[in-house]
Amino acid sequence: MAAELYPIEGNFVQGKLLQINQNQITLQTTSGKQSFPADETIRVNLGNHSLPRPNEGLIVLANDDRIHAKLLRSEDETILIRLVSYPEVGELKVPLETIQAVYFQWPSMQQGRSQFIKKIARIEKKSDLFYLKNGDFLEGEFLGFNASTFRFESRAGETAIPRRGIRFFCFNPELINFPQPDQLHYQIELSDGTRLTASSLTIVKKMAKIKTLFGAEIQIELNQLNSIVPLDGKVIYLSQLKPTAYEFTPFFSQQWGWNRNRNVLSGPLIVGGKEFAFGIGMHSAAELSYDLDGKYVRFQTEVGIDDATNGAGNVEVAILVDRRIVFQKTIRGSKQQAVVVPRIDLTGAKELVLKVDFGKNADIQDHVNWCRPVLILKK
Repeated sequence: MAAELYPIEGNFVQGKLLQINQNQITLQTTSGKQSFPADETIRVNLGNHSLPRPNEGLIVLANDDRIHAKLLRSEDETILIRLVSYPEVGELKVPLETIQAVYFQWPSMQQGRSQFIKKIARIEKKSDLFYLKNGDFLEGEFLGFNASTFRFESRAGETAIPRRGIRFFCFNPELINFPQPDQLHYQIELSDGTRLTASSLTIVKKMAKIKTLFGAEIQIELNQLNSIVPLDGKVIYLSQLKPTAYEFTPFFSQQWGWNRNRNVLSGPLIVGGKEFAFGIGMHSAAELSYDLDGKYVRFQTEVGIDDATNGAGNVEVAILVDRRIVFQKTIRGSKQQAVVVPRIDLTGAKELVLKVDFGKNADIQDHVNWCRPVLILKK
């Protein structure tokens, strides 16, 4: 299948992805070779065949990257892994200080996966936590594991238990030290759902060379990539920004907040069976406001009811620019694809508001996802 490149201006472009070099993306189109600056590209969909999600281990990094991997052992403040779907890549080392959570056997069902993502998002304890398969959890300090044994320090001293008894574990968030890039970088999704953020990306002769933020360098065939998203160029995801105000009006008394890159339940953003890495989760009735300060020229997004509602939910959504409604629609939760909002002109605009109001079913299951909401900076 042809790749689809979405530039900040104009319609998407189809063609064969030839290379990415020095932050220039080159496609072979029907009209010849075309190059696009990566910092002026919203995303590239490769159109490659997706693989089933592996039922092995999963590492969730501090920046929410997710790596499907066989977890081999810990060694020298790292965890050694092998990518389940791409064994030719070889062993990789992931520093402990970059990891949020580790799951030894990723659930095969979406419900189990969502429950895990929700659980780690809500953890507040300032220690390492070890969740057992019997439902209990222990606190302490992670020491290490190998193929058979898991070790940690607790009030009872050093403890070793069979690795098979551990479902997953989370690291103390106060000890996380994840690299923060200050220049253009990329989020890459592989064909098995693995998400990696790369400080640099080069694609030449159908091979991708990826330097990850956690330090590993990976070479992988281009046909194993699903999508490429340049970050911190002219495209700013709304979820990267801090809102100026959040207003919530309950239907009865239950209060709901909002979430960044999560649905309102703290689970993954999934609409119509499709998971989105970037977005905002809200609930009726609420308004989320952002100060634009005239810095942006356009806004675009998709919006839908999260699949966690199992087809329920009915809301009125609106987008306001400087208190003027520029988009309004009724959204129903029937596991439909997210609605693509037409591009919205922001020239000179000072404020953007995302609004979710009650629909015909009061506030029942009104879990709204704003998916891939992006602002385009002025040149």
